[in-house]
This record gives sequence, C-alpha cells and structure tokens, in this order.
Amino acid sequence: MTTMRIVLAGLLVALALGVVACGSEDVGAGTASSAGVLRPGAVAYWQTVSDPDSAQWEQAEELLHRFPDGEKWIAELKNDFQRDEKVTWEGDVRPALGEVVDVVVYADGSRKPAVVGLTNPKDAEKLRALVHKLDAGDPGPPTVTRVVGDWVAISDRQAAIDMALKEGSGRSLEDEQSYRSAMNDLPDDALSRGYVDPARLVELLAPEQRQALSALGLQNLDFAGAWVKASDDGAELAAALRGEGADRLFGAAEPYTSRFVGQVPDDALAFLSFQGAGLRRQLEQLRSNPLFAMELRDFERESGIKLDELISLLDGEIAFYARPAVPIPEVTVLIQADDEARAKATVERLLRRVSAELQGVHLTVETLDGAVVVSTSTRAPEELRGSGAKLPDSDRYKRALKTAGAPDEYTGLAYVDLANAWDLIREYLGLSGEGDEVPPSVRRNLEALQSLVAFGKQDGSLSTSVAFLEIK
Repeated sequence: MTTMRIVLAGLLVALALGVVACGSEDVGAGTASSAGVLRPGAVAYWQTVSDPDSAQWEQAEELLHRFPDGEKWIAELKNDFQRDEKVTWEGDVRPALGEVVDVVVYADGSRKPAVVGLTNPKDAEKLRALVHKLDAGDPGPPTVTRVVGDWVAISDRQAAIDMALKEGSGRSLEDEQSYRSAMNDLPDDALSRGYVDPARLVELLAPEQRQALSALGLQNLDFAGAWVKASDDGAELAAALRGEGADRLFGAAEPYTSRFVGQVPDDALAFLSFQGAGLRRQLEQLRSNPLFAMELRDFERESGIKLDELISLLDGEIAFYARPAVPIPEVTVLIQADDEARAKATVERLLRRVSAELQGVHLTVETLDGAVVVSTSTRAPEELRGSGAKLPDSDRYKRALKTAGAPDEYTGLAYVDLANAWDLIREYLGLSGEGDEVPPSVRRNLEALQSLVAFGKQDGSLSTSVAFLEIK
C-alpha cells in the first residue's frame, strides 16, 4: 500500500481519467512543478493534473460520458474510495487535492530507490488528514509527509524524502539539463507528462545489462518521455526521445510520404507503413553485439530464416493493409524492391520455410511496379493496379488523419478504422457462433471509438511517436 500512498487519491483518479483525458489550452501539467524543491539527479519525474475543477478534468468527464457506461465508471471510481478506504470524495479526497501531483524517483544503486510524491494542496492539513485516514486501515508502516513551501512531500519513509528534497539554496532538479530538455519538448498543456533519464538509469544496472543497453545508445539520450492529452475529438498518447541516436531507437528513417497508400483500395480498414531501413539498422546493430548475436543465431536455427535474407528485404518502404473479404479479411503486404525478381524469390523462400505455420492459408506472391505483393487474395495485385477509389480518397481516412494531426511527411504511419472494423468483427463472430461471448458492456462501449491513427515525427535530435484515439 505504501506505493499507492505516494500518489494518493488525487493521482489515482487523475490517471484513471487520464486514460481518455485531455489537456486544454487553459491549464496543463506544466502549470506548476515541484522541481525547484527537489535535488538534481532524478531517475524519473512524472506530473499529472489533479485539480477536479481544472479544464482537463472537465474535458475528461465529457469524453467519458461519450461512452454508454462512462457515468457509471466515474461513480464507481469515486465510490471505491468510500468503500475501501472509509473516506468520502467530497469530504476527504476533493479538499485534499492540489493542482498537480508529481512523482519522482531517485536511486544510487546502493540503497532502496526513493519514490516520493508531491502535491500543492490549498490546505496541507486536509491532505495530511486524508493520509492519516488512508493509513488507518493499513497494517503496514505509516506514510510520512513533510511540508516544503507550497508542497507536501509523501513517501513510505523519511529517508526517501531526505534523498529527494534539496537542502538550502543549492542547485535543484529544474537546473538539470535532462529536466529542462524534457519540459521544453513535452507539451505543457498535457494532462499528464513525464520523463526518464536514460543515462542515469543505465548507470544503475548490472555490468552485463549496462553493456547490452549501451549498445542501443541509451546513454546518449537527453531524456525519454511521454504524455497524455487530447482534443475535443479524442485522446492522444505519445512518447518522445531526445538526443544522439534517438531516431535509431524508434527505428525511424528520414520523413517520407507513403508511395503505396495511393494504390490501396478505399475500403481498407487498416493501413500501416514504415521504412525498412530503420529496422535494418537495428537488426544489424543487434547482430554485431555479442550479447544478442547468439539469440539471433538461435532464431535462425529454429525458424529456418536467415537474417541476411530478411535484411535484404528492408531497403525501402514496407506497407500492410487489411480490408473486408469472405470468409476471412484480406491481408496484403507490399515490399518496395529495386530488384523485384530477386526480392520475390526471397519472399517465396521465406514463406516455404514457415509454410507449416500458415495452416492452409494460400498466399499470392507477385511483383508490381517496384514492389513485391504478398496477399491472402488472388485479386490484390489487380486491384492495386486498378483505377478505382483509393484510400486517400476516403472521407473516413482523411477525417481520421486530420483529427489526429498527422503530418504530410512522417517516419511511419498507421491507421485503423475502428468503427467499421468493429462491425466486421461482430459479423465474423456471429458467423462463427462466438458473438455471444463478447460481453454486452464491451460491445456497447466500443461503439464510441471511431479511429486510431499513429505516426512518427523527426525534428533534429527529437523523435516523437504519437497515437490518437478518436472518440465520438
């Protein structure tokens, strides 16, 4: 229970709402920060808006109410405190919440990591009273608190608070490069945002673990961060890396626009595109590392797939799409290739080696305008060549990408038409006789989900991956 005490009721509620919650232009996670009272050297720092009267919480509740069971979820969340902890939302929790809840982690490798929560309530005594009530039903050690200016620090032991709080007028966490870099790059209108200092984390690992992760270049990163926010149209979850080699860790290449998307039929329910060069670099880097080379050799021996053959297919764009078909959905992969015949032969060899795993599924393999096409449909190559309506012409596709804020050029792109995909899934489940196995609560709440779009962006040494869930 001590870890839960650190975040307290405010963080629990904020994170629960944060699954679909959003930041706004008014106030966000960047409104206030405890970094000024913390020591430098944090391994991780995370902040969540916890003010029930903030624009973020109001928008979060509005988004939740778009789900048929949204009001029920909110009520159950508030009732959980009363039932399990003998506290009330209005009488105990709400008055104790501050604008934000910060969680910070410190570690030096020789002691138990220090995990400390900090919040800035209007009335520190209300917060302390809530902590006391929460502790009353817990047989474990009591939670400790300490008031530092406008902030109340909370942890499972005084030594952790001592390790986190700075002394006197010396340097603080907000003076440190990793913190400044993260706070500058992570959106300050997010409901929740935070970062990990990869270099400091690598230093805490055992030598063999440190060697493995060092091969990935983690020690060269300024930070690895993430955030949750949204617009009126849905929720955004994103991750970011800043520093040397950040693009390689995300498997990214130079920003591009898919050459294949303009050939995909407009009724596609899902589309994915990425540049194989990024994956190729990662595989080659792993193969050159003795710690991973043995695992890769085991993979080659067990699967019968030679890594060199796989790498040879990763020269350009690789795309995937799925569309309705009977008796199973059509699944098609396009692999960009300068030498189509050679790439086709390689694909056919690889498929023969995994034929036992395909369980009777017939795949068509053909070449098409600088690409190899692999599909469960014999008509896929013809439809790709045809002049019929294409995915970029689809209003559903255009709306989803615009709503998500996807750029014209990206380091990778994924799109799923959730509304129509769910209808198709229900149809297949009905045909297979398994439709009744889907709980009614799941069926009715999934109808609020419209689309999912994910994309990567590259800006100098900053690599960002964004996923946007459209909620209607």
